[in-house]
Amino acid sequence: MDPPYVPLSDDNCYIKRYHFLEGLACYWEGKEIMMNTKVRKIVKPFTPFSYRRTALDAFDRLFRHFANSIQVLSYSSNAYPDLETLRSLMKRYKKSVEIFQKEHHYHFGNHAKAKRNLVQEYLIVGS
Repeated sequence: MDPPYVPLSDDNCYIKRYHFLEGLACYWEGKEIMMNTKVRKIVKPFTPFSYRRTALDAFDRLFRHFANSIQVLSYSSNAYPDLETLRSLMKRYKKSVEIFQKEHHYHFGNHAKAKRNLVQEYLIVGS
């Protein structure tokens, strides 16, 4: 599972960074293209994973829905909720939760003021 992150800032907005892949995956069918943008972004659809007020409930519902399956969640330290919160939410439905992490350096926003481009990427595995 790789849901959009609740960005701590606008730096890691899923649609802002990956709009081309999102559009390509569905051949832009049903996507509204923002013609006034330089790179033809698509309008950001609502997802409860992208907002602090709805993210925790969205993760809880996701983990509950797949409670009978092995779960693998990709997430970043540069997002909300934090690792311990995700671990405890998954632990409600899985006996074992393992964390694998790797340092990652985003290659956008590498100007001197971009301080959040070095993160930990997580694979959270529930079984």
